[in-house]
Amino acid sequence: MSSTSRPQGEDTPWAESPEQDWDNLLPAVSQEAATNAPEARRSSDERRASEEQGAAGIRRDAAAAGREGHRGNGLLEPAGHGETTRQNKAQAQRGTEAQRGTEAQRGTEARATAAHDAAIEDRPRALGLRRALITIAVPLATLMLGVRAIATPAFLWLEYHRPGFPKDSFGFSTDDRMTYGSYGLEYVLNTAPSRYLGDLTTPDGQSIFIPAEVSHMTDVKHVMLWALVGVVLFCLLALVGMKGLRRRAPGAIRKSIFWGAWLTLVVLVVLGIFGALGWQALFTGFHEVFFSGGNWAFRESDSLIRLFPEQFWVDAAVGIAIFGVVVSAVLLISTWPTAYRRQRALKAAHDRQEIRDRLSR
Repeated sequence: MSSTSRPQGEDTPWAESPEQDWDNLLPAVSQEAATNAPEARRSSDERRASEEQGAAGIRRDAAAAGREGHRGNGLLEPAGHGETTRQNKAQAQRGTEAQRGTEAQRGTEARATAAHDAAIEDRPRALGLRRALITIAVPLATLMLGVRAIATPAFLWLEYHRPGFPKDSFGFSTDDRMTYGSYGLEYVLNTAPSRYLGDLTTPDGQSIFIPAEVSHMTDVKHVMLWALVGVVLFCLLALVGMKGLRRRAPGAIRKSIFWGAWLTLVVLVVLGIFGALGWQALFTGFHEVFFSGGNWAFRESDSLIRLFPEQFWVDAAVGIAIFGVVVSAVLLISTWPTAYRRQRALKAAHDRQEIRDRLSR
């Protein structure tokens, strides 16, 4: 071994020892250190592993305690405190659910009350009166339409040209009758003043209608006007009464029109019987009711009698009756209570009643 392997220094205890003593000691020390080094490393590794296992166990315990403690805000709390928190949350949730159930029950009761009120309001009011209005409106409208259909130049032409219609014995030709008769009908239906007829003259300058005839035709105009206004207003009232009946009272409108058609036929039959038994009495009674002034009686030489003789009024009454029968027949066919229509009305009424009952519960 070289001299550099021995420590040098003045203060070393072996400074004065022989050189071979250090050389003999160094191999023994080196061999012992080499023998003990692995054991020292194993012991150090075991201590380090034990420390790491202990630290890991501590961390696991802390994490478990954290989960059992306050999980919401991440704070480490005891497990018993977490159980209390869960119980409080469950109680709060049950209270919220109970409050919601109470509110839902109140809402259900409110809806049931509103539905009950709506079901009561849904029932048609004054159903009998409304059906009566519709029924009466049918003959009124039918007869007024019949009168309006007769009071036209077309019916006048048919009358003057039909076989058997009496001729004018005072000189009016068929063309004269058509001309002057059309003036009379138009005056009754328009809004012209009385001079519309008063100024009408023959080719030689003679007045066609005397003042009494013009006055009577003016009365006829007023009666026609008020009758038309009254029938129109009554029919409008009946139409208002129909509102909602198709949905809320199935079959009510159909039945009302059906009975109105029958009522029209009854009125026509009664008038026909009176006319057949005593036409003159019926004609006179009609004029006395609507023209009480007595200005409706004229001589046979007056223009109104020559243009509109008694046969004209008989034919006009027959024409109105035929018109009424045709209209009534159409209405009866359209509204006849067949099995299908009855079943449909009953089904609609049953469905409607079920809805009302269900809503009123």
